[in-house]
Amino acid sequence: MATPLLHRLSRRLRLEWRRSWSTWATRTESAAVLRLVAASAVAGVPAATILDAWAEDGRGGQGMRLEKAARLLRQGATASEAAAGVPGLVQDDHAVALEFGERIDLVGPVVQAAVAGDDLLDPTTRRSFRAALGYLAIVLLVFLVITGFLAGKLNPQFQKIFESYGRMTMPPAMHRWNVMLHWLADFWYVPFVVLLALAIARFVPAAWRVVTRPFARSRRIAAALDALAVADACGRPLPEAETVLAACQVDPVIATRLRRAAVAGAGQGLATAGFVTASAAAEIDAAGDARPSVLERLAASRRSRVRQRATVLAESLVPVVVVIMGAVVLLQALAVFSMLSTLINDLS
Repeated sequence: MATPLLHRLSRRLRLEWRRSWSTWATRTESAAVLRLVAASAVAGVPAATILDAWAEDGRGGQGMRLEKAARLLRQGATASEAAAGVPGLVQDDHAVALEFGERIDLVGPVVQAAVAGDDLLDPTTRRSFRAALGYLAIVLLVFLVITGFLAGKLNPQFQKIFESYGRMTMPPAMHRWNVMLHWLADFWYVPFVVLLALAIARFVPAAWRVVTRPFARSRRIAAALDALAVADACGRPLPEAETVLAACQVDPVIATRLRRAAVAGAGQGLATAGFVTASAAAEIDAAGDARPSVLERLAASRRSRVRQRATVLAESLVPVVVVIMGAVVLLQALAVFSMLSTLINDLS
């Protein structure tokens, strides 16, 4: 009974956080903005009026961002300029798709491909990962409190006993436990500094982009392949599309790779940039008119690998941390019991 109640309460708090204080649109909110802007562009309807109406229904951070974007659109900014002028309105890869679509005059197809790529992602993986982090946070807190109590209260008493009986030899397990405690005492502040830096970076979009960039790169490469597939299917030369897409990127590494790919040719260029394998590059060069479908399939394959790695990480995180904690508890138990055994043997 308590667990479902806590789950609903946690979900409600996360929802209120996103509505009130979140500095970034959620994936769903970002995709919704993208769909609305693309539909307005295709239909020739001004998006500012719709965004204003949406901002009145929205609350907190995203509502204010929608209002600012509508104001920029009324002042003559394009949709991509409005997204760039309102940090957090859409997520980075969605902003890239929007700008690329505008530059090659294919907003609708490019946005549709970007949103369709999101539909292939498994939302349960992210929920599982967050649930694992929440569970580990509680377990680690309890574990550190108990371990800190034993290390701060019992260990000094054991040390005094050994110092008062100079003829006793400290057991190897106790010696290893003391070495580990001294090491932890020297570096105890490191995880707190890292967590504090991440918490601060979460509220600064530019800093958070730098932190998360390496982890999102593979997904952004898949999005780039999808965008290139759309451009190729609509008759845009692939080297030209790669150059334009490079200019739209927020990740300088991907931008550099795309410029390199534009110089080297179609499949070979993508292989040189590290977007596809050598065998996939040969398939792209031999595909002819079917090249867009090959690019789409390669993008879907990359997303599948990303999803598999994320699933493995989410499922292995808890067992790995539990095993590490178990090893620490085992060492602590061996230290205490070996010390008690040594005291009994030497004093009897």
